[in-house]
Amino acid sequence: LILGAFFLPAPFVMLSPGTPQNILGEAIKISGTQIYPTSGKLSVTSVMVTDPDSYITGFDILYGWIDRSRAILPREEVYPDGETSADAAREGAAEMNSSQINATAAALSYLGIQSPSKLVIVDVNKVSKGYKVILPGDQILSIDDKSFLKTTELINYLGDKKPNDAVRVKFLRAGVEIIKDIELSARDDGSAYIGVNIQQQFDFPFDVKIKLEETGGPSGGLIFALGVIEKLTAEDLVKNRNIAGTGTITPSGQVGAIGGIEEKMIGASRIGATVFIAPRENCPDIKNIPAGLKVIPVSTLAEAIAALRAPDSFKPRSCPNS
Repeated sequence: LILGAFFLPAPFVMLSPGTPQNILGEAIKISGTQIYPTSGKLSVTSVMVTDPDSYITGFDILYGWIDRSRAILPREEVYPDGETSADAAREGAAEMNSSQINATAAALSYLGIQSPSKLVIVDVNKVSKGYKVILPGDQILSIDDKSFLKTTELINYLGDKKPNDAVRVKFLRAGVEIIKDIELSARDDGSAYIGVNIQQQFDFPFDVKIKLEETGGPSGGLIFALGVIEKLTAEDLVKNRNIAGTGTITPSGQVGAIGGIEEKMIGASRIGATVFIAPRENCPDIKNIPAGLKVIPVSTLAEAIAALRAPDSFKPRSCPNS
């Protein structure tokens, strides 16, 4: 029975270090404005995660516990109940696209380049009451006659509502203004939601394209933003160093936490990185730092740039537990 238990599927997923990708090569392509040469490497780190449909056995779990470069987590901590591999891939691609848009907006904003924006529906939850009422591609103009410039403002407004409350949504579809009253649906925790995935889209003054192979999710935002700034300015921030990092980013340049921080540091160490830029929110998750890797925790894009500008002798304010 004990031996057989090792072959039974278990509700866990395995995390392992991915291979960082240098974005200063062909990953970021900018056209319509002047760009400058770069030096060194600036790499986005990643984590390899078993997909929701993977067959994880007791032997896999034991191996993951023995190998210190891997982590074993309950499935529900990574994937929502019922999510399939196709769902995870689709969500990861959407998050990556949003991350790239946010990174470009943050970089241009830091450089003082203004970009008009709008809130656009990119997906509608099939079990919500807004399904087939609002469609992907619709532009949100107002909710209850209130206009919003950022997705966070809209989310905060809906946070005060209750399930079954009705909101009046004005949106633009194919150039036509439409107004609909939509009842809010209920999440498992009892909070209300409208059931749409809203993306802040920008009208950038020139074209910025970011493309990475086999990578999804929002965690590359900070490094993407640094890469865009590095290409748009004559200043050499990387200074021929091997730098890696991770972190989500908002259009205003706020850096957020990510998952798998220690696995990402291991991946950075394996490619010879000497500097690792990490979200300060992840400080409690950092217990072990690979030898030879300087970890710089930051909360904003501006902090990250200041750290890169500093001399090699600069000692950044480290995480309290590192």
